[in-house]
Amino acid sequence: MRLLASTVAALALGLPLASHAVDGITDPQGDFLATFAGSSTSADLDVVAATVLYNASLDTFFLKATLDGNVGSTATGVYVWGVNRGAGTAGFGASLGLDGVRFDRVILVRPDATGSVAGTNLAPGTVTISGKTITAAVPGSLLPGTGFTNKLDYTFNLWPRDLAFASAGVGAISDFAPNNANFTATITTVPEPTSVALLLGGLGLIAWRRRQSNS
Repeated sequence: MRLLASTVAALALGLPLASHAVDGITDPQGDFLATFAGSSTSADLDVVAATVLYNASLDTFFLKATLDGNVGSTATGVYVWGVNRGAGTAGFGASLGLDGVRFDRVILVRPDATGSVAGTNLAPGTVTISGKTITAAVPGSLLPGTGFTNKLDYTFNLWPRDLAFASAGVGAISDFAPNNANFTATITTVPEPTSVALLLGGLGLIAWRRRQSNS
């Protein structure tokens, strides 16, 4: 509680919080996989940029993806983040020859602003959508290490899927970002704006409950 309060207070007062600039990764526009069974007009399934920030104090990963079209344009589209926590394998190596895409857990983010990790739903409000960008705040507790002890050693890859072609297996995947590799998170002590709003809302709810109990 004290951590949340101090973080919100510092932001409210405009105090500087240390952070590191991050560029994330970029991905070529229109590079749909030749095996994709869907349509190349599904621009919201074409990744053009992706970033992962990790806040150690909050033990939270902030995932951000920018697509070539407005998120949700493809009603059956979803966004799958593969995470290598230390025991990642090349899940697509045999079928697509992508030995560099290694993961041992996935984070599912949907265009209806919901998400889940290994069957556990993300809290309401932690997935947000703004035009071509979709973000998610994922607690580190849902991503325990499987070999890596430092969460900054985790690596990520993002691949959208069109569930209308789920029966096609890997044919439902439109794009990999990066193409045949993973990328690392960057540390930050500044929460994403969405998480700040959630913190403020949570503190307000706690204060309201206290007033109710005292009345």
